[in-house]
Amino acid sequence: MTTSPAGLLLVFVYVGAVVLSVPVALVAYALSTRSRTFRGTLGWVAAGVAGLVLAGATALAAFADPTVGLVFAALVAAAGVVLAAFPLYIGRLLVERWTPLGPDAALEYATLGWPVAMVAGFVVFLAPGGPARDNLTFLSGPVAAIAWTVMGLVVTLGPGVAGYGLYRLVDRLG
Repeated sequence: MTTSPAGLLLVFVYVGAVVLSVPVALVAYALSTRSRTFRGTLGWVAAGVAGLVLAGATALAAFADPTVGLVFAALVAAAGVVLAAFPLYIGRLLVERWTPLGPDAALEYATLGWPVAMVAGFVVFLAPGGPARDNLTFLSGPVAAIAWTVMGLVVTLGPGVAGYGLYRLVDRLG
């Protein structure tokens, strides 16, 4: 899969999501101190990221090929739902269930746990061969099914688990 242009673009989008998760979470947290709700702040940060993606897709469409720009925008939008929105929603629900926090504070902890889950998912992605060798996209058969399931669970449940761990740490220190 990785040897095809679409597969390479998919890997670059995934790596970009892993890298962007850290500044997105930190900027949202930093800006939330000046806002009433963390959810609203996270929405503004997500809108800023969407604007950057649209600018990149427009540049690709203008300088490379309109189809490439459209495919890039579609892949990033899908990655935003699969790697950000859905895991943060599940993470908020988990943190809210496991702690006495309300929805907004639970979303804050899940968002701070999101980069941890993304990096852990990236480690699972590279686990078959390391950064210089084969990754998950080169696997096939039952091994691939198990590896993709593990990665999906880490990325989906990770923000909630890491957010809960952060909550427990803050609770013990405070």
